[in-house]
Amino acid sequence: MASWRTQGPRALLTAGIALTAVAAAALPANAEAAAPIGVDDWGTVVDTDDCVQADAWVVGVKGLGKIVNAALFESHYPTTPKAPKQHAGGKDLVNLAPGGVGIGQVSALYSRAMGHSHPATTSGGADVPARGEVYADAGGGAVDVGIPYIANPAGDTQLSPIGVHVEGITVSAYSKPAKAVEFTGGAARGYISIGGVRMVDIPPIWAVNLGVRVPDDYSKSPLVLATTNEQVTTDEKGMPTLGKNGKYAYNPKATSGYVNAIHASVLGTEVADVTIGHAAVIRDPKVTDKFAKPAPKAAERATTRAGVPEVRTRAPFAPPLRNQ
Repeated sequence: MASWRTQGPRALLTAGIALTAVAAAALPANAEAAAPIGVDDWGTVVDTDDCVQADAWVVGVKGLGKIVNAALFESHYPTTPKAPKQHAGGKDLVNLAPGGVGIGQVSALYSRAMGHSHPATTSGGADVPARGEVYADAGGGAVDVGIPYIANPAGDTQLSPIGVHVEGITVSAYSKPAKAVEFTGGAARGYISIGGVRMVDIPPIWAVNLGVRVPDDYSKSPLVLATTNEQVTTDEKGMPTLGKNGKYAYNPKATSGYVNAIHASVLGTEVADVTIGHAAVIRDPKVTDKFAKPAPKAAERATTRAGVPEVRTRAPFAPPLRNQ
């Protein structure tokens, strides 16, 4: 089996696909869908005014001889022609076949993209208004993706030439005024398979940007490059943040970015880029930080053991003692 190693976001090593990120900004959802001006690793970028937007999907596939370029069960804030909802999902088992090409199955799926609000709870509930905030999440009970997908009649490991299986997916991206973007990501378990043989078992505890090369023998050409819990910070246009050397560097102060539960680049004869569980947000602090809630005063923070606010006063002023 291949061994896991820590790595940053990796470029796809084939001429057929280039992995770059492009994005912009957005305003509260309205009756008219915004027009997309770019689609890439961050997601679908729209031209809006108030500088917050979000994108989320359960499964995204690009490639297969340019036959497939789809984000499935996508939610977007504000809505777009390809993502007309801010909440998407369902409980039933669904066959994935964008453009008539079978790429897998998914069950108990959801995605949410919210601007100027956040969910009441992680499991759902009414949206809570919050000016200047932006939130996205996605997940699924079980996801099987194959390039192309070949189900196993015995119900075991899929027989696809390249397969990815993940259970209990959950990812989120959340940006609040005057704070850096926050990510969560992971899954209960998963594996990457080749021709029905499990090559990599994905551990239940997913470190950030944990990656693998299949095969791990560098004398052979790679078939799959994958990253789990991939977290990438971006600027307000969705471009990856750069370090002093001009290369990507994670920025802990960034207010925008995206997370993928799994990002797999499939190489060889069936070149494809697969993302499972995607959540992305953009927030321009120059426009939205003014909506930050002021910190409570010391007297307001102080409470008695009974939970009743306690008013604190300064001790009476006493002049310093003088030598008699």
